[in-house]
Amino acid sequence: MEGKTTIIITSVPYTVDKGKLVGKIGDHIANENVPQLSDVRDESTDEVRIVLNLKRGADAEAAMAYLFKQTKLQTRFHVNLTCLVPRENAEVGQPERVNLQAVLRHFLAHRMEIVVRRLQHKLDKLERRIHLLEGFEIIFDALDEAIKIIRSSENKSDASQRLRHRFTLDDDQTDAILETKLYRISKLEIDAIRDELEEKREEAEDIRGLLGDEAARWNLIRKELREMKKQFGTERRTHVAGPDDVHDYTEEDYIIEEDRYVIVSRDGWVKCQGSYSDLDSIRVRDGDEVGWALPGSTRATVGFLTNKGKCYTERIDELPYTTGYGDPIQKHFSFEDRERVVGVVSFDDRALPDPKPDPELEPELFETVREEPDVPYVVALSRQGRAVRFSIDGYREPSMTNGRTFMRLEEGDEVVGAHLAAGHENVCLASKEGRALIFPVHQIKIYKGAGKGVTAIQLADEDALLGFTLSDAARDGLKVETNRGREEIVRTTKFDVTNRGNKGRLVIKRGHLAEVFPETTEIRMEES
Repeated sequence: MEGKTTIIITSVPYTVDKGKLVGKIGDHIANENVPQLSDVRDESTDEVRIVLNLKRGADAEAAMAYLFKQTKLQTRFHVNLTCLVPRENAEVGQPERVNLQAVLRHFLAHRMEIVVRRLQHKLDKLERRIHLLEGFEIIFDALDEAIKIIRSSENKSDASQRLRHRFTLDDDQTDAILETKLYRISKLEIDAIRDELEEKREEAEDIRGLLGDEAARWNLIRKELREMKKQFGTERRTHVAGPDDVHDYTEEDYIIEEDRYVIVSRDGWVKCQGSYSDLDSIRVRDGDEVGWALPGSTRATVGFLTNKGKCYTERIDELPYTTGYGDPIQKHFSFEDRERVVGVVSFDDRALPDPKPDPELEPELFETVREEPDVPYVVALSRQGRAVRFSIDGYREPSMTNGRTFMRLEEGDEVVGAHLAAGHENVCLASKEGRALIFPVHQIKIYKGAGKGVTAIQLADEDALLGFTLSDAARDGLKVETNRGREEIVRTTKFDVTNRGNKGRLVIKRGHLAEVFPETTEIRMEES
């Protein structure tokens, strides 16, 4: 900071083009996205120097917090840790994509293997040297006799044989003795040999102790890594930093508050519009239709719930504002293969059910709903007939691109739908083999986190849930069609409200249900 009027940027992230970064910052300033800044200048020479001019009385931390979020002044690196992982056959590694923890564990396992091999190699060398020194120690007490034997021998082979027979030596020891010049086998040299022998024995004992104590070897590895860091480590060339954690910055501070409608099609295209006359006037791609039309402020968020049991949350301001087709939702998030949207929730309070139960409800139901303080909820059902109910509180804030899990699914299962609930509605569902079931939504357990769910309907082995809806009116329900084209509505005027977990009632005795027709979820804002 210079005189509290400018911000000086002295480094940029690795691989980031400084010129493009300055241009991007300039665009944000020109578009008045950063009201604290008035100008940006690039004064770099051999060193980076980007100057940001602050307006009088502006908050520098708030400006930097925005730039860290909206520009490449702060970046993330994705690392593909596909490695050859050791298997039983040490000669052949198996390719495997691992995480950072696994990489570090494999590295430490490799260090342990190297240390053991190094210690064993050193111990083998010491033991060979100790063995030779012990041979010199044996002949020291009869040195004159040994020299006499050597001198009286006909050749080296004869001397070796006679020494082995006289002093109980082996080939290696006698060879070492015969290779040593006689003048070195003096008292002074023998003293040195005894000192070396004692030193080598102590060193060998220390190594045997390390080889027999895994904890001691880990301490050795830790010490060696620290010494390596001290010898070869270098200071960071750039400083890792970011917005001040204690600064009271919220992204909403830089968003102009406007009312919009979030439009999501059945095929997963999303956009925002300021208004629309009716659903038919909303432009969608051929063969597609509007699935959800929900109101929300640009400062609010919207959650996209998918068949994989995940909720992806994004600020409404970040969605494309257009009367065209919009964007595929996959463009905004990291969807898995065949992942698709089955429910949308606007987290704007105006689009949510009233958290207070309606006093006109039946007394018993009124008390049940009133005892559930975390309304509204989202209700989701899976293809295998499992059901979860969870509060929206943990999903309001924008998520990472891989979303948040709200339902843990068994292999081969998927979520068929997700709807907002105030707690007094009935669940109307239908299965592929033609069974229908209606039960109160409050019978579904409330989960604080991602759960496997409770049984909504008991399905036969080959049966599967086709879809469901929530109904709070007698004549509203789930519209279905049989394989022969007959339409039916699963509603309380025809099907009794029972308990969850039973087999339900047959809609048709012959054939099966071919399709469900979910109604478009539309919430209109009150005209001011």
